[in-house]
Amino acid sequence: MSIQVHYIEGKTTGTDGELRQRLSDLMAGLGHLPGFLGADLLCSPTQPHLCLLESRWDGHVPDLEIPEGCKSWAFSVTESWTPPPQA
Repeated sequence: MSIQVHYIEGKTTGTDGELRQRLSDLMAGLGHLPGFLGADLLCSPTQPHLCLLESRWDGHVPDLEIPEGCKSWAFSVTESWTPPPQA
């Protein structure tokens, strides 16, 4: 399995949450795409205008509609670590 992680970064211009809602709507529509493994919408309390939509894919990331004013990147997972279960 070749996992890719894709990020869409956007910055809001106010407190209206419009960008956050657009990224949330985009995330809600990813589930039907081939290879989709999951996603998280990340918002920072110390950077309240910054939002990241992080999604994980089995194989290549499909062409996604990137909201205007946002940037995006894809990374291949080359190494992972999971802590052992606690007794």
